Amino acid sequence: MTEILSGAGFEPFKHWAIWRFLLDGLWLSVRIAMYAIVLSVVIGTLMTVMRLSPSRPLRWLSATYVEVFRATPLLLLLFFIFFGAGRVDLSWLRHLHLGLVDDRGHLDRVPSAVAALTLYNSAVVAEVMRAGVLSISTGIIEASRALGLTYLQSMRYVALPMAGRRMAPGLVSQLITLFKDTSLASILSIFELLRSARQIYDSPIYNNTLEVLIVVSFMYFIPCYALSLLAQRLEQGPGDSVPRAAARELATP
Repeated sequence: MTEILSGAGFEPFKHWAIWRFLLDGLWLSVRIAMYAIVLSVVIGTLMTVMRLSPSRPLRWLSATYVEVFRATPLLLLLFFIFFGAGRVDLSWLRHLHLGLVDDRGHLDRVPSAVAALTLYNSAVVAEVMRAGVLSISTGIIEASRALGLTYLQSMRYVALPMAGRRMAPGLVSQLITLFKDTSLASILSIFELLRSARQIYDSPIYNNTLEVLIVVSFMYFIPCYALSLLAQRLEQGPGDSVPRAAARELATP
């Protein structure tokens, strides 16, 4: 404990270079989280629609996806995707010009982290969304079907918009967890925020572990708090009425 408190303290944070190094790490963490959030919501929505569909094969496929990846530790997924993809030649992905593969034609570190975060969180998001849809009165869904909406139209225009307000707190809470889980990407030697912080406090010049972690904790707090405000904004959205989009769809000849 004495060694932890006997370093350079907060002195290094008087220099812009230290802040720039940490902000670069924060920006990488945010980028990883943004990619994973978008993919998780898209895939989670798809899995929810499949899980509640009348088709048994689709329900079985979605349930298998959700249960497998939700029960798999995220750290294991990170290792499995990174080292597993290292055995596969993915050089053909270079034609997409998205920076997904390294010079050897293997999946790069950042895409590996995004893929692992997406697989795990999309399964959890799917369950959050399914709970939100199931919380809606079945009479409303049945009424939309009776009025002529197909299953997909009913989900798109009625079920998912109405469930959005109810599932917003749980959904945003999971997305906050996703952002914090980007710190696990440091295991793959990705210089996100936590890895950048470790690079500083491991330096024999500074040796200020406690002070760096205090600063980094506040840097993690800011995006998480922003997401919390988003959840509050979503909760204040329109009430549980059938959206106008559904009425327009029914009015279309």
